[in-house]
Amino acid sequence: MRQLISRSLSTVVALAALAAATATAAEPGPAVGVRFPHDLAALDQAGKPQSLESLMGEKGVAIFFVRSADWCPFCQGQLVDVNRHFARFRALGLNVVSVSVDDVEEIAAFAASQQIAYTMLADPEGAINLALGIRDEQYPVGSAAFGVPRPTLYILDREGTVRLRYMEPTYQTRPDLEVVLRDAAALE
Repeated sequence: MRQLISRSLSTVVALAALAAATATAAEPGPAVGVRFPHDLAALDQAGKPQSLESLMGEKGVAIFFVRSADWCPFCQGQLVDVNRHFARFRALGLNVVSVSVDDVEEIAAFAASQQIAYTMLADPEGAINLALGIRDEQYPVGSAAFGVPRPTLYILDREGTVRLRYMEPTYQTRPDLEVVLRDAAALE
């Protein structure tokens, strides 16, 4: 009987490990250690064209993918929180950028009202999210929210390699910026 229980427990542990490995491997979007596969060519809140190259800080860039600065209260809160921590990201040599499905006028209005110090990119069709494979799949083709991303944060080094990645399972959760900043500081 003990042998049967021990074997069953071993099987459960092995299946749990396999499920965890599969879930991690199945997460959408670029993984840690790969070159970021998009140039982020988009307009910022001033209507100026930007690119991954122009957005790089001394040591890299933190890219926050959010649904909307216009209509998503969870995104709005995160964007304001990122702004409060902007100087800490910069002290680590990281520039900060957000990407949302808003148009330029919407992110410009939000940036002005909240005195956002970092670059916000407009991706109104969600093309960047689709290209990266980080689209929130709960919204089908034809839905008004089709193309919005899962809340995702990438930290890239100067060469464009993904060094850290945080992807949330729901639009209501966001990565803890204290943890993100601690992890980013440990990269040095």
